[in-house]
Amino acid sequence: MRLTTKGRYGMRLVLDIAQHEDKGPVSMAETSLRQDVSVKYLERLVGELQRAGFVRSVRGREGGHLLALAPEKITVGDVVRALEGDSAVLACSNNRLACPRSVHCLTRAIWIAADQAMLEKLDSVTVRDILEDGQNCIARKEAELAKSLRPLPAAALDDAAQSEPVLRKKLARRIFRQRLAQTTQGRPERPAGAPKKVMVVDDDPDIVDYLTTVFRERGYDTCSASDGDEAMEVLVTEFPDLITLDLEMPHEWGPKFYRKFSRIPEFRDLPVVVISGLPGIHLAIRKAVGTVRKPFDPLEVLRIVEGAIGAP
Repeated sequence: MRLTTKGRYGMRLVLDIAQHEDKGPVSMAETSLRQDVSVKYLERLVGELQRAGFVRSVRGREGGHLLALAPEKITVGDVVRALEGDSAVLACSNNRLACPRSVHCLTRAIWIAADQAMLEKLDSVTVRDILEDGQNCIARKEAELAKSLRPLPAAALDDAAQSEPVLRKKLARRIFRQRLAQTTQGRPERPAGAPKKVMVVDDDPDIVDYLTTVFRERGYDTCSASDGDEAMEVLVTEFPDLITLDLEMPHEWGPKFYRKFSRIPEFRDLPVVVISGLPGIHLAIRKAVGTVRKPFDPLEVLRIVEGAIGAP
């Protein structure tokens, strides 16, 4: 199973609610500070978890979110499937058409078995299990965040809890700027011999699976996001060497995401390859190192990527 930030951050969100709901409905502004994830992204995740029946909302001045089921009735597998769907380790494990060699591939059965084993493990662990085994680790994480982030005035948290859109956006931007500053100051050096990393941003999960498989088979490391909002979260944690960017996506289109991250000094020179089915894509991001129309030839994409950042 391929876990993206949706699955990982979604599990942290569920655990945060479970850990703090004894004091009443949990505010996403407070969870954002504790978990170091933007308010806007958490609101998207909590909406999907609510539709899946794992979280319920409470309206009003003291409103927020609670678990809809007891912690012992929610497994890690439940949360991951609700947010990730039935994604696989490799695209070919659940889609023979994703790779021309999948019909005759001797290793395909191994990937399918590994995928199933991971699902069985995730289904065997409940939220209650994690809370009982990991309270000390969570407490240490909260203490580290409390030291690194400047405390927000109590009035700001109260206003955010009232779900006023403008105030929530200001709070989210402030949290993001603080987290970006912390992340970039401590940006780790790539270990000697580690492969270069390509970030795939596209709202079509089949294309994401296909492209990440193509890059990994060539030797690159990969990360991915399904739209511009999620991509900003991934960008400041993964520090890719190049981005392949779709233009038309929900919530935030590719050009807006590009304008946003290209204003940040640490990412100003990050090369971008536009991959889209829209007409006139060569005009969308003029500084792109290459543009490719969908449906695309993977060899053409690899040629552009290697020309921009070199071999893995």
